[in-house]
Amino acid sequence: EAEGGWGFQLGELPYLPDHAATNYKHPFVTGWSAGITAGWFASSDLALTASWEYRTASTREGSIAGAIDRVQGNIHYHTFTLGARIYRPTGPGWVRAEFAAGFALPFRTEEQFDYDPGLAPLGITGSGSRTIHYNLGYGAKAQLGYELPVYDLPFGHLYGAFWFELRAFQSTNNGRTTELDNFVTDLAAVPPAATTTTFETHNGGAAPEQYAVSDITWRLAVGMRF
Repeated sequence: EAEGGWGFQLGELPYLPDHAATNYKHPFVTGWSAGITAGWFASSDLALTASWEYRTASTREGSIAGAIDRVQGNIHYHTFTLGARIYRPTGPGWVRAEFAAGFALPFRTEEQFDYDPGLAPLGITGSGSRTIHYNLGYGAKAQLGYELPVYDLPFGHLYGAFWFELRAFQSTNNGRTTELDNFVTDLAAVPPAATTTTFETHNGGAAPEQYAVSDITWRLAVGMRF
């Protein structure tokens, strides 16, 4: 089964700068995904599945007047899951529901900044970035959708499917590196300064932080039943 989809990540905190250093807005993270699923029917209405998915997402843009013309974050990650899928004949096809658990490979998040020309007298020009690396993550996903047969072949039949998916994976950056490239850590400092450095998060350094990848997607797939 080959699949693709679009969705958005869940979040509670408005952290993207909204024209002023003290104003923030929700990042509204959206993106695309692609994946492959293979399975084996344990019975006529139960299949065991294994899936790989690649996902990429980015925030909408933010800014701070007189300091940052544009700021945007992005994430790219891979997941592998094992699960069970239940089928129920309904109409010309099958309603299907799946639950699976697995892991996300080590990934990173990146924030990119374009500085306002007003910072040039302070030696802050061009673009900057902060990249945070995370460890192997663990999580689960749940799906509910519909599968429709498309074409019968001598060795099986081709089908199309669409579904709604909710997933969540949790990781931490403990022991991983954070990279700053021409990055201003404190715009309120007098004067602010850009830093380029790499540091590890452990052994009394910067406090580790957790990162939860939780999103809702709508997905389409084409597959073959043998």
